[in-house]
Amino acid sequence: MSCSVQVAVRVRPFNSRERNLNAFCCISMNGRQTVITDLSKKNDEKKFTFDYSYWSHDGYHEEPSGYFSPAPGSHYADQKQVFSDVGQGVLDSAWEGYHACLFAYGQTGSGKSYSMVGYGENKGIIPIACEEIFRRIAQNKDPAKSFEVSCSMLEVYNEHVHDLLIKPSTRPPGGLEIRESKVLGIFVEGLSKRAVNSYAGIQKIVDEGTSNRSIGATLMNATSSRAHTVVSIELHQVTTMNGKQGRRISVIHLVDLAGSEKNDQTQAIGDRLKEGCAINKSLSALGNVISALADKAAGKDKGRVVPYRDSKLTRLLQNALGGSCKTIMLCALSPASSNYDETLSTLRYADRAKQVKNFAVVNEDPTLRLIRELREENEKLRALLEGNNGASRGLSEAERKVLEEEHQKEIRAMENALHDMEKSFQQKLEESQKQAAAQTAQGAVNSATVPHLTVLNEDVLLSGQVKFAFPHAPGQLWIGKKKGDWTPEVSLSGLGIFPRHCSCAFDAGKRVVYLTVEEGVNYTFVNGEKIGNKKLVALKSGDRLVLGQAYAFLVVFPAEKNPRLLEEYTYDNALQEVCVAQGEVKRAKPSEAELQEEKAKTEAYRKQVEAMQRAQSEFEEKMRQAALKASAEERQRLEEEFRKKHEALDREKKELQRKEMRRLAAETDRKEVEATLVEILPRVKEANLIAAELNKPYKLVPSFDMCFTSTGERKSKVLISVKYCGKLVYEWTPSVLDNRLFLMRDLLEKYYEETDKDGFLRRLRKEEDPFWDPIEKEKCIGKAVLFLQSLTAQLESESNAHIFNKEGVEVGQ
Repeated sequence: MSCSVQVAVRVRPFNSRERNLNAFCCISMNGRQTVITDLSKKNDEKKFTFDYSYWSHDGYHEEPSGYFSPAPGSHYADQKQVFSDVGQGVLDSAWEGYHACLFAYGQTGSGKSYSMVGYGENKGIIPIACEEIFRRIAQNKDPAKSFEVSCSMLEVYNEHVHDLLIKPSTRPPGGLEIRESKVLGIFVEGLSKRAVNSYAGIQKIVDEGTSNRSIGATLMNATSSRAHTVVSIELHQVTTMNGKQGRRISVIHLVDLAGSEKNDQTQAIGDRLKEGCAINKSLSALGNVISALADKAAGKDKGRVVPYRDSKLTRLLQNALGGSCKTIMLCALSPASSNYDETLSTLRYADRAKQVKNFAVVNEDPTLRLIRELREENEKLRALLEGNNGASRGLSEAERKVLEEEHQKEIRAMENALHDMEKSFQQKLEESQKQAAAQTAQGAVNSATVPHLTVLNEDVLLSGQVKFAFPHAPGQLWIGKKKGDWTPEVSLSGLGIFPRHCSCAFDAGKRVVYLTVEEGVNYTFVNGEKIGNKKLVALKSGDRLVLGQAYAFLVVFPAEKNPRLLEEYTYDNALQEVCVAQGEVKRAKPSEAELQEEKAKTEAYRKQVEAMQRAQSEFEEKMRQAALKASAEERQRLEEEFRKKHEALDREKKELQRKEMRRLAAETDRKEVEATLVEILPRVKEANLIAAELNKPYKLVPSFDMCFTSTGERKSKVLISVKYCGKLVYEWTPSVLDNRLFLMRDLLEKYYEETDKDGFLRRLRKEEDPFWDPIEKEKCIGKAVLFLQSLTAQLESESNAHIFNKEGVEVGQ
């Protein structure tokens, strides 16, 4: 059955940062239509039509339970509506025997995880779908039909596939392999697949996977927003008739894609090493696959090969895109005008995806036939290995060895798949329960009663997932880096982390936790303040502990019963207060004096407007009273006087509004710069530490640039100046720094693995060096605005263009 990929878009409310920056909404929706407007230009609207357009920006009411429901008369789309339209369709397809896939796409922070997983009472598609599966199973009245459900959870990070149901410390190095079989299709070799018989079973698996994902991000010093997460639910509908079994098999893939890359307008030509970063590779490859499939569906370039093999992600999603699967794409949109470029890019991506066609088929394969076909395929592989078909003739010994090893791996993968298929569901269920119990027993913390340290993560979903109990004194909870035989209880990595970084102990009598700093003297902060060497610090519930460059923890005493602790103290807050307390950036949160000054200015503006409106009303009333007594000639004179007065008041009012708009724009510009500085400073510091570790004479420092908007307004922008031996050689945008930092970390890991470290650095080509860029001959010394509209009418025009330097100071014309 031919069917197009269904596409839904959803716009979220403003987040706290956008509200603080007085953001404007650039998205509007009407039915299935979504309109995005460039507020810096007049009448610049772009319209898109999708299967569903969900308005979740405003118009909601928070119920006592915490659930967000539509306010009376609003068009707010709540979680239930999104599931009813999107999630229900995925389940219906699975029940009919089709494979189904739902993947969420959008820039980091656009609300993908909220739609897919949800928070608190506002459950997302994944938990609601899991509940619905077992509700439907419970309603089955056919004694000849039974159901078998199994679940797996994986992550694709930096082109490595990780099993999230396995503790990071016990995972195979290099991740899992993706394989393809004529019988099984595309599958991940060695991926844990747990049998479940209730919603609670799936919920435990998702919670365990999320916890392991957070542990993995902590151990690897990784950025979770750059990882793709896939929850797969396999549903077998088994029908027994006359002693024979028939199976209808469907797999539901629920995919939370990594945050799409930011597109800086100043970065039109892109970063030189952008594609060199494996994290960008998967999303880029996904875009190429969608583009190729859309062209094929439109009848263009029919012979083009779809590049599924370009990344691990596209290999996994091969069946969902252009295959035998029913697919829905949910795109999350940011409403803020400051994210206009990224949101427009997401909408165009979605518009392209809806042109892709799949060819869904019902999967009804008898188990015995599947097993027979698997055995036949395995025998063919054995024949290849023995060289019966001459495939290895003409190859060198090394090539023959590589081929044999690959065939051996494929045979093992097939044997494991065969062994799994021959097990009964009851056997699988018992094994899954044992595996889950074993995984849970490792380092489980009773967070409801035991004082503990919890990991804060930039992804709100992962914050609070990993907990470490404080041991009672004289016991110690060591935090640091694994080295030789030394393995601390909290094992971290990255620069600024030392083997015996610091330790914590709980004094039950005083109900206090004591922190002792050992080797991490310059890289340990409590509530933003640096802690001295071996200084004993008493920690209380709610204290933030920041270690190294990017690790943040929260101290939690459950007895104090503050359920909103994780909402009050976030990962961003913890890193921000370090920057502020160390004087690296101006206080991002305004002081009381600044708030009072801002309030006074706003109040003064309000009073001026009110005074003008009052004066206008009084004058109008005076004119009306005078007109009643005046002659026709006098009335005409009064009307003229009224018109002039009204125009004068209107001019004053508009001038006052312009001044207030300029003041607000300048204030917003300042806040944006401060927020960006707080965001990039930890990354700049990490890049400098890596440069020092690799003995490279580079130093990165934040700098500012002045640019013009399309209306000619001046606006500040944060850049990163890269200096070589003290001299400025080039400047990067924050997004270029993000890409380079991942490459720098990879380079550092390879450097640590090398025995001949100096030789490794000498062999590194400059094109592969994340610190290096070709130096441009042209340098910008100033900027000016020229309005060229008159040229479209072939009219000559003369104007004086004022030239401004990077600091916004006029330097010529």
